[in-house]
Amino acid sequence: MIGETKGSNIPVSSYQPSKAISDFTSHVREDFSQGIEILNKPWIELGDLSVIERMNRDQRTFNAFVDEDVDDPSEAWKWRGTRSKARNKAIAMHAQLTAGYIIPMFMAQNDNDEEDRDFSNIMRDICEWMVNNSNYKSSFLMATMGMLVNPVTYLGAEYAQVFQKIKEKTDKGYTVTEILDEVLSGFQAPVYTADQILITNAYEQNIQRQRGIIKRRYIEYSEAEAKYGEHENWQYVQKGIKSVYSDDQGLFYDIKDDEHPNLVEEATAMYRRDDTEVCFLNGIYLGNEDIEANPIRHRDNRNAPKYNVVPFGYQRINEHFFYYKSLMNAQYWDNRLLDAQYEVGMNRAFLDTDMPIAITGKDNIDSDIVFPSSIVAFADKDVKVSPLLPAANLGNLFSGMAIVEKSIDESSVSDVTGGQLPDANQKATALNIAEKNARTLLQGVGKTLAESIVQYGGLMADIAVNHLTIPQIMEIAGKEGKMKYPTFILENKVSEGKSVSKVLRFDESLLGKAMSDKRKSEKEIELAIEAGYPDIKKIIYNINPELFSRMKYLVRVEPELMFPKNQEFMQALMLQIQTQFEGNPYIKVPALTRKTLYQFFRGETEELLKTPEEVMADQQNAQPDKGKGSPVGSMAINKALSTGLPV
Repeated sequence: MIGETKGSNIPVSSYQPSKAISDFTSHVREDFSQGIEILNKPWIELGDLSVIERMNRDQRTFNAFVDEDVDDPSEAWKWRGTRSKARNKAIAMHAQLTAGYIIPMFMAQNDNDEEDRDFSNIMRDICEWMVNNSNYKSSFLMATMGMLVNPVTYLGAEYAQVFQKIKEKTDKGYTVTEILDEVLSGFQAPVYTADQILITNAYEQNIQRQRGIIKRRYIEYSEAEAKYGEHENWQYVQKGIKSVYSDDQGLFYDIKDDEHPNLVEEATAMYRRDDTEVCFLNGIYLGNEDIEANPIRHRDNRNAPKYNVVPFGYQRINEHFFYYKSLMNAQYWDNRLLDAQYEVGMNRAFLDTDMPIAITGKDNIDSDIVFPSSIVAFADKDVKVSPLLPAANLGNLFSGMAIVEKSIDESSVSDVTGGQLPDANQKATALNIAEKNARTLLQGVGKTLAESIVQYGGLMADIAVNHLTIPQIMEIAGKEGKMKYPTFILENKVSEGKSVSKVLRFDESLLGKAMSDKRKSEKEIELAIEAGYPDIKKIIYNINPELFSRMKYLVRVEPELMFPKNQEFMQALMLQIQTQFEGNPYIKVPALTRKTLYQFFRGETEELLKTPEEVMADQQNAQPDKGKGSPVGSMAINKALSTGLPV
């Protein structure tokens, strides 16, 4: 998009669009330059470093980078390395944040602002299907790691239909047809680094309030051709050649891109308030000939445009600054100090092991005689060998290192939370306090993560409504395409303690129809029979696509529920609850028993439960002892609680 066009050797491009497109390109180029300036400007919020400098420094910290270049040979003996303490903390924190793939919850509201729980659960299930049938899981891992390392990391929510050419053998040879490219099509969750998203205002945290954003990345020429090859301007796109507009000359010039000679720069400019989205490939306009006819592709169920990227970060710096303070930023100086202390301690240990000495007298002695069990006889009785350095007292140094490590622990998860055993001399009270502080910090980070997931869940709901609730062409490959509503299947779902498959089907026969309660009951019976009643192994839902798309979906994520409970603790707790309430007349004992068994056996719970007939037969043959609590639950709960581990 930008480049130096001055000089007599720069060729004029064969791409010379209309004045309207040239003016629009010039406008986008100004915003592109502004976004680049924001990335490269020093910010006091980032320690007088630019976003790029901060990102590079924090990545070096995470990657435990050590400069091993030594110019002075006399310094070459010194130890150079790192404890990798900050990196280890980031990995431990990442393990906590990604203990489960976070899928947001939804609340569906109808036109009367009344909650519809059925549609709420259906939207959640469809989003879970999107998670399982896309690259969301790997992208979620990368985005959460990025928020610990970078000033910001973005997660995109995109939907595309891209076709690929295939060769089919026939009697007359091979013919070329097109089928849906399942790799590039459907729901995609791309990850963008801090320098791949350009913004227009560094002091607006809500990305939807940015006047404009530009997404840029370098892609393969073949991928660009698959996505944009049908556009009339594709003929001007060249690998490693950018077409840059000159305001002074009013012409486009071809500039060689030496850094990316075999790639194509894809820059997508988006302006939400103007409802405009245009892609540029190496600076070449690939929008509609009419500038005003380029609406933003991502829209909600009100048809309102939205930016389809969400920023992720570790800590907000202040109430206005767009970029975040990463975990590596927060631990940078403590990590540097710890490495410096460790370097001093190691170098002194080397000196103490191979102590430099001073020799007085007439005999010449060199380092060749210094080795284990060496015996040396001196001709000069007055020869003296003395150490050059006094005995070292490294106690204060290692005490200082312990203080620095404690400071690092305070800004991240503790070593015990990260999976290490506590020191033998560490008191249980101190351990519990440290774990409580770690949980508090983790929940604080979880709230920041939850804020981003809520925004991302809204984008997923938009894609579900606009792309997954409409009939799609299910067959291509040389045959006549058939329009059909998609079906969503979720495996290994637990219903009443039994592992089943959940089938979600959008039914076009329900369009424009109201169903009475009696008809609903009849339909449920029909679906139960279709599912194989009484041996039900799947649950079928028929959904009215029109009603589903008309709902307003509110997204929520509970930070305290983001991190899974300790399984051993929950098993012991449910055993204790079962013991305490098994004789309570207000408790449904079969339901409580099912939930207790679920903590141990999950989807196999139903196999362990007796039928009502078997229960009645047992009750007639024997009366259960009452008033005696099982000691198993008490022992288990005491064992779990005595560990002091977080719930």
